[in-house]
Amino acid sequence: MRLLPLLLLATAACTPLDTSFQKPDTDEPVDTGGDDTDTTPVDTADTDGDLDDDGFTPEEGDCDDADVRVAPGRPEDDDDGKDNDCDGRTDEEWSGFSVGRVDSDGVGSIIVLDTIGRDDDTITLASGCYPLWLDHLGEGYVVNADYASVATVDASGACTTIADFSDAEVYEYGVWGIATQIDGTVLAVTLGTLESIATDGTMTTLATWTLDFEVPANHEFAANGVAVDPATGEVGLFDYFGGFGTWTADGGLVVHRKGDYENPTLYTTSGAHRDGGGWYTQGTDAMTGAAGIYRFDLDAGDWALEEAWDASSDWSPQQVAIDGDSGDWYLTANVGGIFPTVFRIVEGSGYAADFFRISTDYAGDFYGITTNYTYGG
Repeated sequence: MRLLPLLLLATAACTPLDTSFQKPDTDEPVDTGGDDTDTTPVDTADTDGDLDDDGFTPEEGDCDDADVRVAPGRPEDDDDGKDNDCDGRTDEEWSGFSVGRVDSDGVGSIIVLDTIGRDDDTITLASGCYPLWLDHLGEGYVVNADYASVATVDASGACTTIADFSDAEVYEYGVWGIATQIDGTVLAVTLGTLESIATDGTMTTLATWTLDFEVPANHEFAANGVAVDPATGEVGLFDYFGGFGTWTADGGLVVHRKGDYENPTLYTTSGAHRDGGGWYTQGTDAMTGAAGIYRFDLDAGDWALEEAWDASSDWSPQQVAIDGDSGDWYLTANVGGIFPTVFRIVEGSGYAADFFRISTDYAGDFYGITTNYTYGG
């Protein structure tokens, strides 16, 4: 079980980081009551590209410009059969998070937390199945079981390997971040490649980049995190040394910021996409050790601090997820090497508050975290 990869051991200790974030501005139409039938006429004299006059054009993210009840930032109605907020999900309501844990005996599990941080369920995983990253897949989950494989997980905790990355001659550093694409395939990064994995085990390399720890000038980045925009299918690739890239089926790979392992400014271990737009990461400032949430500024080609808070030097931040309803960030961390914790960070608070913590003597570690939704009223 390689729970402490050599790459991370060779880098400086994690430290808190800087963050900045911006919610989309919305001018929501007034709901005058009555039934849910949209009687707003299409603007046949449209001059601004906004046919339903809801304040958003298709270019600005309106996923149904003939329906005034559908626009970025609208509240989701969970029983009208529409993607009201244009986030790629229909009739959803945020219901909490699932968190990957490996306890002090080396037993992996997935803890299901509700919206106020109560432990709703714990799924104990089969021996040797460690949820270092995880995401939903159908009615179950997909995990990278240690750095050696990707496996599906059913409700009983049984793990079925769908991709093997244990051959060090082919995959020198194994498999790192994983995510589920909107077509149901699984995405995985191996520091130097982006792989697509079908549930039958068929694997396709979508992108490669230069991973060179011998010649810094040749190095592009080392991806150890991956996330998906559920509205578009665009893929975000997060580099441990502060790099960032995106991949689309039409445009391929774009490296927006190279990672710099010689002179890093930021360390990150995961990332997420926020409803309404934006790629976010938890990070540690390489110079100050400050913890924070960062948003990638595509125009500037760099990370911008969204939210920062005081953090002790003995905590180890792991991965980040986002509540799609409020936009709050949730971060797994291991405090003092003893207490696995999920922190909640509210925009503008300057504070990371405990959301869920296991406070028994050495309780193991938290790793992956993924957002949960329920569907339909």
